[in-house]
Amino acid sequence: MEQLFLINFIFLLAILPIFYIRRTFFRRNIFLGRFLGNYIFIAHYIFFLLVILGVVNYFYRLSKLNIVTIAFIVLPIFFIYAYYNFSMAKVIKSEIRLERYKNGKKLRIAFISDVHLSALTNKENIENSLKRMNEEEPDILLIGGDLVDFSCKDIKADFTASFREIEPKYGMYAILGNHEYHGGIEENIKYIENLGIKILRDSVLKIEGINIIGRDDITNKKRKKIVYLKKRIDTDLPTIVLDHNPNSINEAITNKIDLELCGHTHRGQFFPYNLIVKKMYKNYHGYKVFGITHTIVSAGFSSWLIPYRVNSTSEINIIDLYY
Repeated sequence: MEQLFLINFIFLLAILPIFYIRRTFFRRNIFLGRFLGNYIFIAHYIFFLLVILGVVNYFYRLSKLNIVTIAFIVLPIFFIYAYYNFSMAKVIKSEIRLERYKNGKKLRIAFISDVHLSALTNKENIENSLKRMNEEEPDILLIGGDLVDFSCKDIKADFTASFREIEPKYGMYAILGNHEYHGGIEENIKYIENLGIKILRDSVLKIEGINIIGRDDITNKKRKKIVYLKKRIDTDLPTIVLDHNPNSINEAITNKIDLELCGHTHRGQFFPYNLIVKKMYKNYHGYKVFGITHTIVSAGFSSWLIPYRVNSTSEINIIDLYY
């Protein structure tokens, strides 16, 4: 048991230099990329399983046969469960009522984030999730950044028809995330626009009596502050802010924003990172209200590299906004 634990711990540590190598090799090569994604996840959970078995073995002596039997039963079931959470986006519905407005209107928003299109993306999974989203008949689709995982040049499948078949009444809009910046921002913007999606980059628009502010990603150190962007809108109307990284929630609260939509966190994706991410943000996932400011942080529509989720699911937020 001790030898198995030590070997697996070494494999776990080996992930660190592989992360660096990934920048050159693993992003573009489907086989190597899938190997790394599975390697990271499997190394983590074999490690945790060995820790649990070690504790059990301390109190109840287990034979090698028992250890192998438990591992071969538990791990495959666990991996299937984790892959299902990743591949089948869950529809999460919310009703938000902005009580300070009395217009008697309703807007149905589909909000997704962190699609991470890459060479590794399973086109069928993405299209199935997009169809499920479209069945909810949203008035508008808002995308909270990281639509592209790195460089659009790495994307093997053609997603043009997949997105252009979605025709919400008021269109599709996206902001940029940190991953679009990593892979070449201008080419990634052209790719996204070719999908029929309009980019909001420190810009504002008004739709059906609602202001929508799309912020550039925090990667751009020169991005505009919310207080500056508010000067371009009618402050008597409800205001939605799209910002990839939820570390701006305090800024939204200070500026009395009605609704902020964010992504980026993936809800930690799997243990123990969910515990770390939870400590990093005022809202790391889901729906929370702070005074008059409503916030929703998406766990993501898909994922980067690792095709597994534990205590997290790929998700589609359908928001009925009453104002």
